[in-house]
Amino acid sequence: MTYEQTISWLYSLQGKLGMDFRLERLGPVLESLEHPERSFPSLHVGGTNGKGSTSAMLRSILEQAGYCTGLYTSPHLRTFRERIRVGSDLISESAVVAHVDRVREAARDANVELTYFEIATLIAFIEFRSKGIDLAVVEVGLGGRLDATNVVDSIGVAITSIGLDHGEYLGDTIEKVAWEKAGILKPGVPAVVGPIGAAALGALEERAGEIGIRLQVCGRDFDAEPARGVALSGRHQLENAAVARALLKSVEAEFPVSDLQVGNGLARVRWPGRFEVVTRDPFTILDAGHNPDAMSALVAALDEIHAPEPRVLVYGVMADKDWREMLNRLSGRFDRVVCVPVKQARALDPKIAADYLRARSQPTVATCIEEGLNEATRLAGVEGTVVVTGSVFLVGEVYEGIAASAEDIDVSIDR
Repeated sequence: MTYEQTISWLYSLQGKLGMDFRLERLGPVLESLEHPERSFPSLHVGGTNGKGSTSAMLRSILEQAGYCTGLYTSPHLRTFRERIRVGSDLISESAVVAHVDRVREAARDANVELTYFEIATLIAFIEFRSKGIDLAVVEVGLGGRLDATNVVDSIGVAITSIGLDHGEYLGDTIEKVAWEKAGILKPGVPAVVGPIGAAALGALEERAGEIGIRLQVCGRDFDAEPARGVALSGRHQLENAAVARALLKSVEAEFPVSDLQVGNGLARVRWPGRFEVVTRDPFTILDAGHNPDAMSALVAALDEIHAPEPRVLVYGVMADKDWREMLNRLSGRFDRVVCVPVKQARALDPKIAADYLRARSQPTVATCIEEGLNEATRLAGVEGTVVVTGSVFLVGEVYEGIAASAEDIDVSIDR
């Protein structure tokens, strides 16, 4: 198959199998592939919010220290290739095709049907083995306990945050969510935890006690205020940076990193679509937050940088998200709201979001993201701020119109 045919086939699996969490199905396939996940040590990063940013920070720091590092993250913004990187390079199209062929053959031999995410994960492991990496940074896809990434040979674990998200899979209480995320903790493997509430921490501590490890917790065991100079904006990114530093400290015997290399890595990290300024006149910010806690962090970050007024929100979201609470946390912080559709089957009709807002604001409904951005730009004027948020998919659509790649944008925030 060509690359385009391969990706089309992969995407078709999302509707066919959806999310099927049965890790035992991976066993015979990994055996057939000669266990690529065991060919490199991994830093395993989970959490509700912040796990992608923290993973990007870890890769950036390790690159500054001279290590050949693999990075596996999800979802992607524009191209599947963004999910799998060695150093600064995205996986090549030819490698995707070759690795998919190999995984499909292994799955046939094992008489196993794999999900989209499972295949993507195995592609990453095969790529990392083929490139002879020193260390992988692996972001959990969803939850942790039954996530496909939870087969890695981890030497360090981080859980960045815990909030209510994906309730249909992880549970409807913080304790249940924490228990699922605690599934990546392993006996004898150091674990670092970001700033979380008492209920979530209690669930993590219970699991840690069962397997005989002690958690290193942000604000209790290490500083929650790392030195300034993190390229990503917002206090939440300072907390993510603190988690990254603490995790690297926990594995320094195997992978030493100097303070200078940490500083350089944090100063140069890129993570597109996470409170990222992409244009000026007006000040336009893309943020891929898609749950209530992410909206709270977004609002706080806007205040921190004193984002100019008027502020206009461009909002599109998946219908299965807690979109009402997301809007509750955004409400009153923007002068105008433009509700837009997202090109996904699960997307919320923007008219429904607008109806919810109508009692407290004057929302506008656009027929597409292009129309929404044009209207928001008009409302904000050259002196204002436009913020696009609510969905990773929505941010990906914006990139389609402004850059050949999410990596092509580099507009810094003046602090």
